[in-house]
Amino acid sequence: MQLLILRHGQAEPMFGDDAARALTERGRAQVAEICALRAAELARVQAIWASPFLRTQQTAQIVAERLRLPVITESFLVGDTSPQRVLDELQQADAEEFPLLLVSHQPLVGSLVNGLCGSGNAHPLGTASLACLSAEVWANGCAELEWLQHAE
Repeated sequence: MQLLILRHGQAEPMFGDDAARALTERGRAQVAEICALRAAELARVQAIWASPFLRTQQTAQIVAERLRLPVITESFLVGDTSPQRVLDELQQADAEEFPLLLVSHQPLVGSLVNGLCGSGNAHPLGTASLACLSAEVWANGCAELEWLQHAE
């Protein structure tokens, strides 16, 4: 099974409610660039799960429009969620949802990629970075990083 993990694009500075921060124009361009660079891989995605925060919803929507898929909002995909909570949800997911795209925040995305691969902090994820992992079971140290694409 494949899991794709996308960090949201660049967002506005924090001036209050973190959940209400929108993508900047650069952030939108970063996400569009990633979509273009990895169009073939993204075309296989069967479901998109995204954090409820505005910037991740906007990021997911850019991808969803290209793939003609709905965005499923998952409240557990916020940045401070325990990676184990996400792994528990992935283990409950239907096989038909894979390849699955998760759209979320740091530190969660970095913890997921590095934890699943057992790679410490070897794979940093900047804004709009997209990672593709494969595994038979979603547990720490059980996945292989197929590729990691960073935005410019």
